[in-house]
Amino acid sequence: MTRNITPAAFSLAHLGLSDHGPVPLIEAAAASGFRGVGLPLRSGALKPLRHEIVGNPSVIHDIKAALSATGVTIFDVESLVLWHEPDADGLRKVFDVAASLGASRMSCLGPERTGDRTQPTSLQNAERLNAIARVAAEFGLLISIEFMMFRTVRTLADAINLVERAEAPNLGIIVDALHLYRSGGTATDLATIPAGRLSHVQFCDAVAEPPVDLTQEARNGRLLPGDGVLALRELLAVIPVGVPLALEIPVMALAELPVAERVARGAQSLSALRSR
Repeated sequence: MTRNITPAAFSLAHLGLSDHGPVPLIEAAAASGFRGVGLPLRSGALKPLRHEIVGNPSVIHDIKAALSATGVTIFDVESLVLWHEPDADGLRKVFDVAASLGASRMSCLGPERTGDRTQPTSLQNAERLNAIARVAAEFGLLISIEFMMFRTVRTLADAINLVERAEAPNLGIIVDALHLYRSGGTATDLATIPAGRLSHVQFCDAVAEPPVDLTQEARNGRLLPGDGVLALRELLAVIPVGVPLALEIPVMALAELPVAERVARGAQSLSALRSR
């Protein structure tokens, strides 16, 4: 079955596009026809956000006004990091904002790899994730695990194992095209994800040779779909109907362009995903 590969079928991840704040991102997404956006409520890099949303009522008001004016929705929010997440009360504050903005899910990452032998066991990670998921369930939110080679949840198999051991119904797995292929995975690996556990799939492109610094590539060294070598059409072909799609395009070469222009180029790049 051929999908409708237009901006209206995608949400737009904030990475590389939210430097001027959430409202310009929402307005740019609307101008290019995207149905929704993702917003940062916490930093996966464990740094202060340039534009704080949680605890900032005026910013939340402006976001809601922009959503109402444009018809864009908030698809997801980012990002919790296992063992660096807030306590239960802090989580509730974050989740309350996420739910009030209409988000359906929040991403969760493993901590960055340090080589420290005292890192938590897989059972401890699962227990921690279960506790987070229980709080998220109070707000009707899905917690979506994203794997990355430079974190302790490195591969799709790692993510599946963690989600299955955590045993919470509101847990899912994000498949990011970059992280899937950099971890040695292929499109056919999506078939190993248990039914109902695929949260959404993120698209971008990349060069053939992995750089030394995978973290920097992930955060600002990606390419627009069609400008690299990732097997994006093959990935698109195996995604079950109904699984949400997102475009994540932190492209260093575009960083000096206005946000609206970056988003417009991302929208145009989706033509590279269309089946032939």
